[in-house]
Amino acid sequence: MRRNLILRAGSVLWCFAAATPGLHGQQQVVAHVLDVKGEWRLQGKTGLLAGGEGLIAGARITAGSNRAGDAITIVRDENMSRQRMICDGSATNPCRNPIVVEGASSAAPSGQSQLKNMVQTAIAVLLSRPPAIGSHYALTLTRGNETVREWEGVAVLDPAQGLTLPPAPEDMPAGRYTVSITRAGEASSGTEKEAVLTSEGVWRPVPLEATGLYEVAIASADGERVADGMLLVVPAAQYQATRAGFDEMKSRTATWSGPGARADEHLFLRAFLLSECQAC
Repeated sequence: MRRNLILRAGSVLWCFAAATPGLHGQQQVVAHVLDVKGEWRLQGKTGLLAGGEGLIAGARITAGSNRAGDAITIVRDENMSRQRMICDGSATNPCRNPIVVEGASSAAPSGQSQLKNMVQTAIAVLLSRPPAIGSHYALTLTRGNETVREWEGVAVLDPAQGLTLPPAPEDMPAGRYTVSITRAGEASSGTEKEAVLTSEGVWRPVPLEATGLYEVAIASADGERVADGMLLVVPAAQYQATRAGFDEMKSRTATWSGPGARADEHLFLRAFLLSECQAC
């Protein structure tokens, strides 16, 4: 599975480079645009930057609209470090100066090549604007004062018992909930099931027939939506390797800090789960 994912990522990145031969040539992509708000431009390239686009060392990015609240997030492929610029309209507005992408470090840590391939594969998914990512943006726009938890995870399907959801947050009260499970990216409404959260914070299994990538909405007994997640459900034989890859990504995104860090984390992890799903 990993080899197929790497090949797919390579083809996406090659297509981007081929579309801008004067900019990329034979130069190596060292970072990717994770998310943009507003109009951002890459010197030497026509059109606007979009999430999923690769960036070479020395690339210069400028704020086109330069409105207060415009923002861009860049993730480096080699170590998943995050850079975010937000325009504020002040006299010291950081968007007055271009972003210049630095080159890769000369000393490559052990395992960097595998990490880089995983990061490139995940973020390249965003180039196609997958419908499954739409729920993430809907949450960031409509959350407001609601306490809707956004989460991502990997779970194993037990043919006999069904699906056990990932552990609930510590402050989530035990009780009965309604869980709506929908194939990621599908417009149809999901199948609603009753789920019980025990006092130990563990979910009792809920029926599920097939593996795949799902969007999971959880509502309280009062009908209030309390959580929205993306869950990759895999067979037992794939669970350990898939979970290890996800945990590696999550351990790195958890270190991101600053404005928009948690929204960026959820976006990246959802893109990663999409890239891991062979059936998507």
